[in-house]
Amino acid sequence: MDVLMLCYRGEALREFALRASPLEIGRGVGCDIVVHDPALRERHYLLVARGGAVLLHDLDGGRGRPRTIRTGEEVPIGQHHSLARLPTVVTRPVALPRTEPLAAGEAPRSDLSLVVGRGADARRVAFDRRPLTVGAGEAADVRVADRTVSALHCRFEPSRDGLRVRDLDSKNGTFVDGVAVGLARVGAGTALRIGRTDLRVVARDGGSGAAPATLVARSRALRGVIEQVERFAKLAWPILVTGETGTGKEMIARALHERGPRASGPFVAINAGGMPASLVESELFGHERGAFTGAEHVHRGVFEQANGGTLFLDEIGELPLDLQSRLLRVLETWEVRRVGAERATPVRVRLVCATHRDPRAMVADGRFRQDLYYRIAQLALHVPPLRERPEDVGALAKHFLDACADEVGRKGFEEAALARLRAHGWPGNARELRNVVRRVAASCAGAWITLEDVAGVLEDLGGLGELDEGQLRVLVDGFDGNLAAAARALGLPRTTLRDRLRPRGRRPVAPG
Repeated sequence: MDVLMLCYRGEALREFALRASPLEIGRGVGCDIVVHDPALRERHYLLVARGGAVLLHDLDGGRGRPRTIRTGEEVPIGQHHSLARLPTVVTRPVALPRTEPLAAGEAPRSDLSLVVGRGADARRVAFDRRPLTVGAGEAADVRVADRTVSALHCRFEPSRDGLRVRDLDSKNGTFVDGVAVGLARVGAGTALRIGRTDLRVVARDGGSGAAPATLVARSRALRGVIEQVERFAKLAWPILVTGETGTGKEMIARALHERGPRASGPFVAINAGGMPASLVESELFGHERGAFTGAEHVHRGVFEQANGGTLFLDEIGELPLDLQSRLLRVLETWEVRRVGAERATPVRVRLVCATHRDPRAMVADGRFRQDLYYRIAQLALHVPPLRERPEDVGALAKHFLDACADEVGRKGFEEAALARLRAHGWPGNARELRNVVRRVAASCAGAWITLEDVAGVLEDLGGLGELDEGQLRVLVDGFDGNLAAAARALGLPRTTLRDRLRPRGRRPVAPG
């Protein structure tokens, strides 16, 4: 992973990991990288890692083109300082490193806009890939006629992990949903206030503005799934996604939707296994007013709600056989008849189904219709469980830690803590890992999450147990094969760990 080295007169000072969120550089104490150089302003640069590129924005350069820092290049950033981009492997723990998006290359354009003011005086400004400053001064990208707003009041910073707003030491503060902030993540629907001026972040197309689906992948297995997602997304055929609970099947469905021809339409998700049997038919197909007791209003089913977009039908294996017949009829005619209705309604939907069961075994047992299986499985994707791809555990853990940084503060994992996470079996897959990371982050008082922090949470959740030989080997690999370090991490004697790793049936040879 590339890192940045801050140098003084050519001598290395500090390393900084490239991460998804931008880094502010300047002499001000509130900057992410503070550089005491007389040629720098209080807030001079904004460093953004996007795709494979590292961009350096001059914050006093208006909306000009940023400079690209290439691997191996050293760029001066003041009278005595410079930044060097080094292709090196960081052996010490770092906080919030970058995670990989679903597809390589440049990050997509922002689908968010900023609404400034209210009513007839409101104006809309679209975010793009560059930082956007708001203030009353001429240097601001978005000027507001408000005496209570500072010349440069706040700055919006688009990045790969979303949109953030940073207060620029304004006199009256920047408020997000009524709370004064220095740096905060914002999204569609967020209300802000600077001075007497109201700001709102909205979806550019008026939609929900939900964050784009992002898969964190290091393993070859998941990268193969991602490649299939990219190919299948362009096709309108039904897809069946299989995998254990918690592996991220809904994220796969969202990615297929966002990269498909109906991305501008709605994405509707429903869990067929989580609904009462009496309501499944109504939720799927809708009902007319008075169709049954309690039906006081007309209800559109999920097929009608997803018309023109994508319907994600999770746990389809839990559908009763009689409703499987009705679903098959819909897929053959692409018409839905509400409960109690006399006429059918045509629908155009991209269908993505998912199940944690083996659909072929269900067909053989008579629990799932064979004709329906062939209809929904024209394309198929299988998401492997997390225990089969330990390479993804560390990247996912850092991704989840980044996601909760606004609530718990910036933290990082020590390498021993990451090794312990990789050694866990994760029966609940990524969902279980996310919950563990959140609990560890909330309970850890320091800036670094240690092995003891992780082990304590796993033990509290009943997940410590005795590691099998495969998990032990993963843990030892996390310490570069150092048995003594791995044994200390586990609280075991080195000889005990060595014996547990010895292949069965093999006995030590007595010294002769």
